[in-house]
Amino acid sequence: MESYTGKGRGRVEGMDKATGRAVYAADYYEENMLHLAIVRSAYAHARVLDIDTSKVPETAWVFTAKDIVKNNVQDILPDQPLLVEDKARFLGEAIAVVAAESEEAAKAAAAMVQVTYEPLQVVTDALMAAKPGCIRVHDDTENDVIRFDNEKGNVAQGFAESDLIVEDDFYTPIQDHGYMEPDACMAKIEEDGRLLVCSSTQNVFHDLRMVCDITGLTEDQVHIVAATVGGGFGGKDGSTAQLFTALAAFKTRRPCKLIFSRQESLATTYKRHAVYMHVKMGFKKDGTMVAFDGSGYLDTGAYGGLGPAVLSLFSEHFAGPYNIPNVKISSHLCYTNKPVAHAMRGFGAPQGAFATESLISRASKLLGIDPLEIRYKNGIETGMYGGVGQKMRHFVDFKGALKLIEQSELWQERKHNTDPYVGYGIAGGHLSCGLGKNIPDQAEVKIEEADGHYTIFLGLVDIGQGSRTALQAMAADALETDFDNVSLVMADTDRTLDCGSTAGSRSTFIGGNAMLNAIENFKKGEMETGKADFPESEESFSIAGFPHAMYTFIAQAVKLRVDPVTGQVVLLDIAAATEAGRIINPLAMAGQIQGGVAMSVGYAFGENCQFKEGRLLNDSMSTYLMPTAMDLPRIQSLHVDGYEPSGPMGVKGAAEVSTVSIAPAIAAAINEVSEGRLTSLPFDIETILNGLKK
Repeated sequence: MESYTGKGRGRVEGMDKATGRAVYAADYYEENMLHLAIVRSAYAHARVLDIDTSKVPETAWVFTAKDIVKNNVQDILPDQPLLVEDKARFLGEAIAVVAAESEEAAKAAAAMVQVTYEPLQVVTDALMAAKPGCIRVHDDTENDVIRFDNEKGNVAQGFAESDLIVEDDFYTPIQDHGYMEPDACMAKIEEDGRLLVCSSTQNVFHDLRMVCDITGLTEDQVHIVAATVGGGFGGKDGSTAQLFTALAAFKTRRPCKLIFSRQESLATTYKRHAVYMHVKMGFKKDGTMVAFDGSGYLDTGAYGGLGPAVLSLFSEHFAGPYNIPNVKISSHLCYTNKPVAHAMRGFGAPQGAFATESLISRASKLLGIDPLEIRYKNGIETGMYGGVGQKMRHFVDFKGALKLIEQSELWQERKHNTDPYVGYGIAGGHLSCGLGKNIPDQAEVKIEEADGHYTIFLGLVDIGQGSRTALQAMAADALETDFDNVSLVMADTDRTLDCGSTAGSRSTFIGGNAMLNAIENFKKGEMETGKADFPESEESFSIAGFPHAMYTFIAQAVKLRVDPVTGQVVLLDIAAATEAGRIINPLAMAGQIQGGVAMSVGYAFGENCQFKEGRLLNDSMSTYLMPTAMDLPRIQSLHVDGYEPSGPMGVKGAAEVSTVSIAPAIAAAINEVSEGRLTSLPFDIETILNGLKK
């Protein structure tokens, strides 16, 4: 029997997407359907004194916080209302939902809702938020809402024993997810009286619980289905359009649809956390890393969202994939008057990596040690301990990734470069897999067989990363049948069991393990379901989700040229070597790596949500600049030949790690040409130009 794993294969849904047959949330249409518009706050920080709906025509419906049973969007911190009650905390926050017969009528009716405000001082960034006496975003809570402090070893002694100490301040900006499909949802009352919600989402069972909360319905009265999702990257792992739409359909008893405009998506939805950092590192003359001391202030926006988890991962990854005996980390999660910062591909790791990897590159120059060699010398291995003291008990081959970069065409060219304006840079990174310690991280999968065809029922959402194809290939191999003899039903709360969120680089790992267990049980004739739990770290901290038991590793290298007249940077080549256990679909894996690299190129060169007193200044695709194919060079995707024993067929998660270390690799390459100190993103051309070696 032919094996389907370990081979490149196009996605099973690819043709439907290419030909327009795939059904996205915005494509759903029902007779007698209402269209929705959101009344949004005109202020970044203001008390809401009155909401006057008297001028709204009788042909439209208006829903406010008074119409909601439980007005809370529950993530980790239960601090965010679905609709504002008495205080707006970011510009564009939802105050009311309006339903009307057309999109135009809904927008017109929304404009007739009169809101009376008492403006308040705006908290503009995390540093301001953390200052004593700063006005509070939440009246009953300090802006510095969560703090994490940890020390491994003796940092003071480590610095005393160091031959070289490097330190600096760093900043990384707010980044938008930039998914192709804006947030959308359709909801209606089914013939049996149940509420159906079809949305662009990353977690149908989370949506189920939230819809029940806001409506007062029980779970058996609600049916959630994920439409085809046009990208998520963490931005759809929460509440966007679905709860507004479910509320309106429940109240009006008519089908309702809501599609965010691109401006709404940019100005009001989830974002990557901006972070202010200070990092200090100590080295021996031979390049041995001795001590690390890092602090970070994370801007979580107006509400916590998944900010506490991002704070945990930021802290956990801050010191990088290195064996450093003395590590001290202090990190703060701070409220500001901006849209909610949330999960985004990399989940806190790219911010810390920019600072830490930049200092490692600086130290390698000062010590006269090759930048790849210094990383290899200190690279973490199985059995060693990470930055917060967590033991690496799984398969680790970060050094194998570095070797692949060393052997790559890109890095070999570096030895023979004669152009003074061409630079080469390298950086390492790692990213945890799963939800982490003390957070339930489980999946349950069902299998059915009819006339030799097998159907696998998984509650996970394929948000574009290719998990459907990978899981189908794994199932075909496990069942010893043809690939086309297997089909998957995914993300339907009526037909599938809860597998948790498509997030945390967990889907293929947890879904695959549960599926293989189901197949094994099915073969034995015992049952048609299988369960799996994500491995947990033996170490434990006070913050849930921290630390993790498993990590994926990457080494990334960049070749670029700096124009000596303008300072403009042109990327010439990129190589990314990933250690993610066994690769099920090398073609899809290469696509994942290339996509993550492209996202991080944008992070390095231009993607920066610019706010002034809480107002987003670049709220269109003409002003929020993302890289296009014309801005990207060849991206080589290299893979360590590995195997993770706890993973399904040797797999680890790999969807996010490629975002972690491209920005510091680019900075290192620029610094081979320019002496300008690049300590903030996106890179400043003036700094690059002024630092060019004359």
